[in-house]
Amino acid sequence: MKKITAVLLAILMVVALFGCSAKQDEEPTTTQPATETTTKAPVLNPLTGEEGFSESAVGKRPVAIVVENLRPARPQWGITSPDIICEGEVEGGISRMLWLYANVKDVPEKVGPLRSARPSYVKFSKFFDAIFIHWGGSHSTKNYTGGYETIKKEKVNNIDGMSGGELFSRDSSRKVSSEHRGVLNGKKINKAIEKKGYRTELKDSSFSPLHFNSTVAPAGADGATSVGVKFSDRTDTRKFTYNAEDGKYSTNDWEKKVKFQNLIILKAESTYITVPYKGSTTTYLNYKWNSGSGKYISNGTATDITWEVSDGKLVLKDAVGNTLSVNKGKSYIGFVSSNHNGKITCSTE
Repeated sequence: MKKITAVLLAILMVVALFGCSAKQDEEPTTTQPATETTTKAPVLNPLTGEEGFSESAVGKRPVAIVVENLRPARPQWGITSPDIICEGEVEGGISRMLWLYANVKDVPEKVGPLRSARPSYVKFSKFFDAIFIHWGGSHSTKNYTGGYETIKKEKVNNIDGMSGGELFSRDSSRKVSSEHRGVLNGKKINKAIEKKGYRTELKDSSFSPLHFNSTVAPAGADGATSVGVKFSDRTDTRKFTYNAEDGKYSTNDWEKKVKFQNLIILKAESTYITVPYKGSTTTYLNYKWNSGSGKYISNGTATDITWEVSDGKLVLKDAVGNTLSVNKGKSYIGFVSSNHNGKITCSTE
């Protein structure tokens, strides 16, 4: 009897074990879902093509600031900060600059000396849908249309230092006359724009996009390690030297070394207009923003280009008529008078 009982217990244990095993086999196995790695596209500065641009500034309007270039103004406060520096003749053989920033928050706390609006600069700022910042402006007289009147005619959103406000002040650290001491606080520009009620969203239909190479490439076949830009036969020559180690062009003409990846020189027809001024006369220069030729200079080389204004946009083309693509980085845009002996010289000296 004991043997029978033992056999029955053994059989029951085997059946129980077999049943547990079967239940375990019936339970579904869980597999971990595969994780997908997505690479976020870099945010690019629309004026330099460089990565690291603030997402909060994407789709926002740039600012364009008029800055003086006379010797008492040098070195200018913030001279190394703009994404693009534009420069050309304004009057009496002197040049003036227009500083472009894609992100208003990148404007330093101290920028200047600011100077007055000129028609050519007002119109050029429109190519980038920029908010135009200046201190004063020329007025219309006889056959000359002034900076103020151009702002009104072109319907340009502007902020004027003559109107005062906490954005503008005079710096007293330099022993120069007051016109060479006007500065703005870049950290207060947003507040001034908000107070004016200006549109801050960029209009693609009004913005002239620059096109960038994916990797650094020569501009062309012509050597250009030493570059001279003479705006007209009345002006000094702006000189640039190429450094192969960092791939940049630099100038010390503003009494502080400033570097650029690209030099874009636009040759434009211009007109001189002499008008009465403070008991004497002054001769203004206006550029005609229609079309012309020029040079694109980068990576120690240069090539011929053409430019035109189409539907309110500045269009740059290479020597064979294709859209010009430039290297990523800061650019200098020079305005050269095609009919008053402006010159662009490139050599390998």
